[in-house]
Amino acid sequence: MEQKDSASYRYLPMILVLLIWGVMNVPTKFALAEMSPMQLLLMRTSLAVLLLAPAAWIREKKLLPDRSDLLTAVIMGLTGVLGNNLCFFYAVKNTTLTNIAIIFATSPLITTVLAAIFLGERLTLRRVTGILLALCGAVSLLCGGNLTVLRHLTLNKGDLFELTAAFLCSVMTILGRRIRKTSPLVVTLCNMFSSMALILAYLLISGSALNTHLSLKAAASAVYCGFLGSGCAYVLQQTSIKRIGAGATGAFLNASPVLSILSAVFFMGERISLIQVCSAAVIFAGILINAGEKRPIR
Repeated sequence: MEQKDSASYRYLPMILVLLIWGVMNVPTKFALAEMSPMQLLLMRTSLAVLLLAPAAWIREKKLLPDRSDLLTAVIMGLTGVLGNNLCFFYAVKNTTLTNIAIIFATSPLITTVLAAIFLGERLTLRRVTGILLALCGAVSLLCGGNLTVLRHLTLNKGDLFELTAAFLCSVMTILGRRIRKTSPLVVTLCNMFSSMALILAYLLISGSALNTHLSLKAAASAVYCGFLGSGCAYVLQQTSIKRIGAGATGAFLNASPVLSILSAVFFMGERISLIQVCSAAVIFAGILINAGEKRPIR
């Protein structure tokens, strides 16, 4: 049996999350070209529920969190699934992907500060150094090494949506650390179901029309967002929070821009520069410094 203090046991869940979320801007863009943010989120959460409900019943023989965790799980769904994703979708519609990536790079820093305030996680010099190093690498990567770009970075409606999304993502990560008696699988099912129920109620009350004539590309993109982006990634994220803590889990998100650029190189034939390679190395150095501190596994 694999040792619980091994690197693969501790960090594999969040590495898999990065692989899934790192390329999700592309299918999200494809899907939003043919449907509203509300419709995409309804499809995403519904597909996640279809995946997670049978799995939770087979593995856990339960579909609801423990009573002591139920309220926290519902709030996690409203903040980290409903609020975070709606803000992200509206950001995609109203600002550039570069602006979104730069702003989202602040999420690990927000998570670490909130974890120190509300969870009592130690804010050591090593952790702060790792976070700031990864943040600087992410900004340099997204600016192509030309930091003067930041002087011309103006905040618009889409940027404010993304800043809110980054904050809500951090809030969900912090709340996940407060789950004590329920497995990540059941917690994520509750997150997705509570969000799905609210979205469905809103759409029924408002009478909003749904696009039922989706192209294969848009439908496949929605499936990716639902099964992998929600059904799998959120379970893995909650597993990571239990194993390495909220702050270290959030720190891994700094690598998301690296994977976004690599996906652009792979899928769209874009070239990668030396400064981008160096910036990526700085990001991973910061993540390794932050993740190097061992935390108790619960």
